[in-house]
Amino acid sequence: MRLKDKVVVLTGAASGIGRSTAILFAKEGAIQIISDINEVGLKETYEMIKDGQENTIFMKVDVTKPAEVKDMIDTTIKKYGKIDILICNAGVVRVGPIEDFPDKDYDLLIDVNLKGTYYTCKYAVPYFKNQKFGSIITLASVAAHIGQVNHANYCSTKAGILGFTRALALDLAPYGVRVNSVSPGATDTPMLQGDVAKQARDRGVDYNMVKKEFEEEGVMGRWARPEEIATGILYLATNDSSYMTGADLRLDGGWTTR
Repeated sequence: MRLKDKVVVLTGAASGIGRSTAILFAKEGAIQIISDINEVGLKETYEMIKDGQENTIFMKVDVTKPAEVKDMIDTTIKKYGKIDILICNAGVVRVGPIEDFPDKDYDLLIDVNLKGTYYTCKYAVPYFKNQKFGSIITLASVAAHIGQVNHANYCSTKAGILGFTRALALDLAPYGVRVNSVSPGATDTPMLQGDVAKQARDRGVDYNMVKKEFEEEGVMGRWARPEEIATGILYLATNDSSYMTGADLRLDGGWTTR
């Protein structure tokens, strides 16, 4: 098992990529603290872990609330004495033209995608510096690399993740801590399904028509499975990527090669 006895903290584990990552990491022997604001979905993820459930703890955490994030990190250290791998996966998507975009939706994008990642790292970094090892993985997006219609606000937060990741990698390199990001393309998750459904409603077209447009953005002609993104996260978590830091792993089905 590639993660045997490694202590992992994972946010956004209630569905999609986070859920698949939790299941995969458990199979690989990780000791996990998985979290999400969606407690029902989080419990479902926990129940879906068949191999390694005894090494998994779940906590309801809202990453927009610093005190809750700090408690998750401090609880991990108190119980296990270290964090080997930190995965900042919690994220949301809101789309629409900027002239009609509700301020509350942009606030949510910033609070979850950017500040949630910042808080998760902020409270873990002192421990990483002290222990002088570890891997931090952030979740960017294909939207960090290209423009998408009606996605200006979402794209801005994911592009921000890339800048944050590169700078943090420089800060932590002297301490032996690697920091990398993953940029998924169109992935079959509830978040993307909701995005496509909203676009279909706004445009007055069929859901499958919009889905097909997303599928054709990449060169492989399909959406990724969440499990395929989880394997990329696993790569960045292990010593297989020991010479990578400040890098972004694009798992986008060739979307950005066009």
